[in-house]
Amino acid sequence: MKRFEFSLERLLRVKRQQERLAELEQRRAQDAAEQARARLDSFRDQLSGISDRYAAAIGRIMTPMQWASASDMTERLGNSIRLSEQEVAQAEQKLLSAAQERAQFATEVEAICTLRQQQWTAWRQEAQKADQNQMDEVGLRLWQKAQNDTPVEAVA
Repeated sequence: MKRFEFSLERLLRVKRQQERLAELEQRRAQDAAEQARARLDSFRDQLSGISDRYAAAIGRIMTPMQWASASDMTERLGNSIRLSEQEVAQAEQKLLSAAQERAQFATEVEAICTLRQQQWTAWRQEAQKADQNQMDEVGLRLWQKAQNDTPVEAVA
């Protein structure tokens, strides 16, 4: 009996490679989302620090320059926070998309592997059946030869 050959082996290799690439892309997207969250947290911490400093200065006299500087700084941080929130949303969307793509490739690989396993099992059963038929044939020939070689007087 010929050896087992799976007709979709090349496709399986390609899909596995695509799955690995999708996994790498998902990791990159995860890293980008974490970096975007870290930048957002940093901006929020800066704004909180400024807020705490100026809350502590309540009741003290501030020069117009200090007031303008504080106002300008909080406005820039507010804009940075809004932009950073958008970046986080985009990064999380890319992460979700990458995860879905990876899941799709993983599903395809699993389906092809299952098909391969089913075909291998069927091939193995056929091979075992062919081996058994061959052994039965050899056994029958040996039995027939033994019957032909046995003298007639010994049988009666």
